[in-house]
Amino acid sequence: MKDFIYGAATSAYQIEGAWDEDEKMPSIWDEISHGNERTKVRNGHTGDIACDHYHRWKEDIKLMAELGIDAYRFSISWSRIMPPSPMEINWKGVDFYKQLVYELKKNDIEPFVTLYHWDLPKWLDIIGGWGNPDIIKHFKGYACMMFEALSDVKYWITFNEPAVFVNNFWGHNNYSEAVRNVLLAHGEAVRTFRQEKMKGKIGISLNLIPAMPRDKKNKKDQLAAENLSKTHNGIWLDPIYNGRFPTNINELIGFDGKKLQFSWEESKIVSEPIDFLGINYYTASVIEYDKNRPQSYAKGVPLIKEKDEMDTAIVPYGIYWICEDVAENYGNPDIYITENGCAYTDGLTHDNEVHDYRRIEYIKKHLKWCKTAVETGVNLKGYFYWSLMDNFEWAFGYTKRFGLIYIHYPTLERIPKDSYYWYQGLIMGEKMVNKK
Repeated sequence: MKDFIYGAATSAYQIEGAWDEDEKMPSIWDEISHGNERTKVRNGHTGDIACDHYHRWKEDIKLMAELGIDAYRFSISWSRIMPPSPMEINWKGVDFYKQLVYELKKNDIEPFVTLYHWDLPKWLDIIGGWGNPDIIKHFKGYACMMFEALSDVKYWITFNEPAVFVNNFWGHNNYSEAVRNVLLAHGEAVRTFRQEKMKGKIGISLNLIPAMPRDKKNKKDQLAAENLSKTHNGIWLDPIYNGRFPTNINELIGFDGKKLQFSWEESKIVSEPIDFLGINYYTASVIEYDKNRPQSYAKGVPLIKEKDEMDTAIVPYGIYWICEDVAENYGNPDIYITENGCAYTDGLTHDNEVHDYRRIEYIKKHLKWCKTAVETGVNLKGYFYWSLMDNFEWAFGYTKRFGLIYIHYPTLERIPKDSYYWYQGLIMGEKMVNKK
């Protein structure tokens, strides 16, 4: 695919380690893995060391360069940058990311920088986190700081998968407030990016799930799929592109708290135009009408048998389905698949190699449908495999492996898997074709 970007992605807490070095403040994930919630992480694992990327980043960039990727998506640890006092900045943290960007650029790898990938500073969590409207100004200040510090970065992503981290408020009266605050923080960051006349592009990454009716001719199944799509996808897409929430969203959510709605001025903020949409795609849902759930009218149907080690249904054509849906309903924006990947039980063989043929097949099938999307007119501009390397998989600790690069955790040795070499060959082949 001509001018198509091939990349790989990671996030700060999952790979960096150095959890308390160079004046970094604790994040909520430090708290989860160390504190009273530590039992939520399998085997008591923590991100204290992770892949030790904080110290081994040059080695990792060398592996990226050998892989041949056009771009690398990573996130900034907010707690590595901003202490509780908004007047202070941890320049040691800033310098780490400056060096990272410089080295990536030197190796002709375009940085795609995510401002927030779930690791909220603990001091912000104490005051209510995303449920407190004050977080909007804190995020805006942090974003402005990073835009200026990393002015060479051309691609920015405000949030990664807000549908996941606001679910901590699910069932509470401030769930709606958390959704609103995230959208307003996103809009304020985008507006600041424009006002500061930054050179580059800015967007957001959403984990979108296509909701497919079990029976396309059954109107009730169609309605159930539409309603589920509204509560998972439209709740973010409609405000960002249209400045308003989907119709009947409050009835579908069914909470007694503050309604999901915006004032006229807030509507302008949340719909500040973005340059691209990042889609994190992992699976699709087959939906049928459920008379016992009058608010959502939907239930998932376990028709898809192929799954990875996360018990995630593998539906390659869904990546085309969701891209086409976004193109059709939201003006065919530029789209990047900012995450797509699978977990399998990878192991070293006697020859110190990792033969992960299932991952190769997974990537092949999803890229096939990406190509179909491009050929049918969708403005799909790139694909980032999740993830570059095995890492701390949140509540699963180190028990799940998504990487193109195997991490031998006792020694932290990096060992490229067969999928790494396959992806390398694909990228090199594409570059050769495009040169002709």
